[in-house]
Amino acid sequence: MLTALIALGIFGTILLFMHACVLLHRMMAPRGTDRAIERIQKWTAPELVTELDIVRKESLSDIPWLNDLLTTMQRVQPLRVLHRQADCRVPLGVFVLAMPLLAVSGFLVGLTMHIPFVLTVVLSSILGALPAGYLYWQKRQRMAKLERQLPEGLELMSRALKAGHAFSVGLKLVAEETADPIGVEFKRVFEEVSMGVALPQALQNMTDRLNCVDLKFFVTSVLVQRETGGNLAEIIDSLATLIRKRFELQLKVKALSAEGRFSAIVLFILPLFVGAALFKMNPEYIGLLFTDPFGQNLATAASMLMITGAAVMKRMVTIRV
Repeated sequence: MLTALIALGIFGTILLFMHACVLLHRMMAPRGTDRAIERIQKWTAPELVTELDIVRKESLSDIPWLNDLLTTMQRVQPLRVLHRQADCRVPLGVFVLAMPLLAVSGFLVGLTMHIPFVLTVVLSSILGALPAGYLYWQKRQRMAKLERQLPEGLELMSRALKAGHAFSVGLKLVAEETADPIGVEFKRVFEEVSMGVALPQALQNMTDRLNCVDLKFFVTSVLVQRETGGNLAEIIDSLATLIRKRFELQLKVKALSAEGRFSAIVLFILPLFVGAALFKMNPEYIGLLFTDPFGQNLATAASMLMITGAAVMKRMVTIRV
């Protein structure tokens, strides 16, 4: 009996000594090293790499030196924001390189065809602005689609809150049940909140990524409710109803202004159609506008006046709601 107790005591002493050595090693090691290693191993696990999409490295170009240059250039930041809002899969470096290449190509084509210098500059400017214009068009299309999806997403979140779910569960439900772009954006917010980002900061990041007034109203109402209290489900439901009514008013305004918009299109196309018809009937008569220097100046002035008139008519028939 005494021998067994002695053996048990020796075994316990050895265990305590080994435990003391482990504790001493952890105390001497840099603080948080083991925990950091464990987190890195979890994050880099094969089964989780496809799920965690919060920590991203934004690549502006596949060319390393161009990527570093675009990252540091401040003048590219507006185009970078536009590229992010458009959610374009093509790297930003492609658009940055395409803009000067198209501009130089247009200028060389104008000089080769002996087009007047002013028209050559206009052609070069238009071609150089095409990549940025494409990004702006894609952004407008994406924002319009998001605005159409937003009332449905807000009503879905309101129903989730009325059923007793938390706000984060409502975000997850909208992310899973709705399509891109609102589903993708709400999924990013939910993942950021799940990774420990504060909810106000995650919502603010979403408004920075998207240029949508209705979405800013939603974020503002949520943040105000968190500070002052109230029924968040009713607030979101009322906001969704307000957005739907605004869409109905926009459709009515679009129907009432259809005549003005059609008149603007006819007035813009009519000179081009008449000029083409006269060129078909009498090429020498219209050809003076392109061969004679005075005619070239008249054609340039007429083109500038038509563009200005189109812009003015566009602003006259566009009614903001």
